[in-house]
Amino acid sequence: MSTTPQDVQNNIIDIDLSVLRKQRIRIDGDDNRIVELNLSDMDVMRRLQEAYERLTQLSTKYHIQEESEDDNTDEMIKALQIIDTEMRQIVDYIFDSDVSNVAAPFGTMADPINGRFRYDHIIEKFLDLYDTNFTKEFKQMSKNVQKHTDKYTKRK
Repeated sequence: MSTTPQDVQNNIIDIDLSVLRKQRIRIDGDDNRIVELNLSDMDVMRRLQEAYERLTQLSTKYHIQEESEDDNTDEMIKALQIIDTEMRQIVDYIFDSDVSNVAAPFGTMADPINGRFRYDHIIEKFLDLYDTNFTKEFKQMSKNVQKHTDKYTKRK
């Protein structure tokens, strides 16, 4: 940490919290498709639980609209766009980041791919990153706690 004459004059103390920055994740090796996520965000599961049922409802509504025999194509297209927009907002809410536009720059969140919706594939891949990080972090925390408790519980 370096201080400038101005910092000293204003009595400012700088601290480095860069360790708290979000992790940058590249999609399919494309430098133009990078998402920033806080992979230590313990609240991601609450947001997922709150929002996932709505995604399911919207995907059902989407496919009902698609299969509708309504002759008004313009209204159907508009309804499908509204549903996709809400689905994208929900995915972004779950991860507290602009995931939907980066992970799915084309198609809709309700596109069926290998028997699942596009949003399911996206959520699963990102949740795997959280799971891996949580596992690593809790192991590290356990080691740190053990190191500190060993220091105080050693018998001489």
